[in-house]
Amino acid sequence: MTALLDWFAAARWRMSLSHCLEGLLVQVPIGLLFNFRIGALAVIVWYWSRKKLECEFETLNVEESLDFEAHAYTWSIGWFPWRWDAYKVLDVVLPALSATLIAMVMRNYSGLLSLV
Repeated sequence: MTALLDWFAAARWRMSLSHCLEGLLVQVPIGLLFNFRIGALAVIVWYWSRKKLECEFETLNVEESLDFEAHAYTWSIGWFPWRWDAYKVLDVVLPALSATLIAMVMRNYSGLLSLV
């Protein structure tokens, strides 16, 4: 496991690639219960909101990061990917692509809790 983590840490784009593995931890349980398309949507929402929160924290000073009132002024920051750096975009695009491909492969699976 250490060798795999060292490989991911060696280059920034590989750290973005590691998000595909993390995305599986979100997609597989939701996909097995409901549908893998819903799981793919959950992966995209998870990483999008995570990158938006990172953009908000980047605008705050260290002493403001735990201050509740300071966060009230950062809600409008980071909604759109063209305001992010390239690696933040890659952190969303790579798991979104892998989750979408898994959803396409598993398109006939209806899920354990499916009503149809």
